[in-house]
Amino acid sequence: MLKLSTTAREHFDNPRGIGVLIPGASDVVAGALVGEPVSGDILKLQLRASKQGLVLAAHFKAYGCGWLIACGSLLIEYIEGRMLAEILHFRHHYLVEKLSSLPPSKLHCAVLAETALKAVLRALPDNLLVNN
Repeated sequence: MLKLSTTAREHFDNPRGIGVLIPGASDVVAGALVGEPVSGDILKLQLRASKQGLVLAAHFKAYGCGWLIACGSLLIEYIEGRMLAEILHFRHHYLVEKLSSLPPSKLHCAVLAETALKAVLRALPDNLLVNN
């Protein structure tokens, strides 16, 4: 097993936003389930947004290594409290930089997190993705 960096270890030991979101009456909830066939890693991502496009909450579930859990947790930390229009520009490079020393063989974990986010954004109504 590849040793986790300090930041990755913190997110693995204390993951942010783990679990499932329950839809609220006045909020929009969207989700996506993505996988990486070679490693077998799976990431489920959900987010709750206001009708104005603010991410109110985000949760994830992961089946995979510690690096995947750390990427999911760090992604949640990044997107909560931001406008949907802002997170449209998210790239996995942010996770690679923040986790420091992400081994090349685990780059797919950061890419999977970005893929999940892009899939969730595609599931949202278009009118939420513009600046309000």
